[in-house]
Amino acid sequence: MDSAFYEDIAGRLRGLLIRMSDRLTTKDQVLIVEFIDANEPGVALEQMAAGLSEDEKPLSADERSDMMALADRMNLGQRVSRALALCPSH
Repeated sequence: MDSAFYEDIAGRLRGLLIRMSDRLTTKDQVLIVEFIDANEPGVALEQMAAGLSEDEKPLSADERSDMMALADRMNLGQRVSRALALCPSH
């Protein structure tokens, strides 16, 4: 990944993390930030999806769409979509 691509992805992940912080545990939030900071955005997005799906936390259509758009950009669509399938819509 070039630095502009990474910075865009990292910024979008941080935005999602802020939007969903009420539905993620502190532990998940800390791990996600650590993965973003370690230049592991794919792992960060997978952790976010796993954290949300673990307790079947609801997602808005926009949140789901934003996460899937990032997953598609990073070629993670299948793994993230499977986890998000467990999250009801709200």
